[in-house]
Amino acid sequence: PSSEDYYYYEITILSNKNIDETIIAIGFATKNHSTDRLPGCDTHSVGFHSDEGRTFHNEGYTGSKYAEKWGEVNDIIGCGYCPNTGQVFFTMNGKYLGIAYTGLFHTTWYPTIGSNGVCSLKVNFGQEEFKYKEANDISIAGMISSYKVND
Repeated sequence: PSSEDYYYYEITILSNKNIDETIIAIGFATKNHSTDRLPGCDTHSVGFHSDEGRTFHNEGYTGSKYAEKWGEVNDIIGCGYCPNTGQVFFTMNGKYLGIAYTGLFHTTWYPTIGSNGVCSLKVNFGQEEFKYKEANDISIAGMISSYKVND
């Protein structure tokens, strides 16, 4: 994405014992998103799913091929949203995967993670360095630290 402001977070897979059956999804959703469905499979949500590397937006089960399958232990998947352009993008192990969707203008998007099975994840909102280096410059945690240092 360009140097404009965007929101970004990452998940790290800590365990995923049943990788062939467990789908992990990362994305964004509005407050009306159903917690019974994975991100992207319900209205007002967007998600990147581990099982086939597909992205979903307000849809059920088709999705669009976006990247390779993921979900191995130590995989780091990131999700970003540019409010000025309505663009959503994802990263995999520090690599930018391109814009997944455009024109997604909602008043408030919330980071959303889901799984249909047992797994363990670590979520990073900027309290640690991101694997996707370009996002470290815009980290909210970094801005707070800078503010405290200069205060």
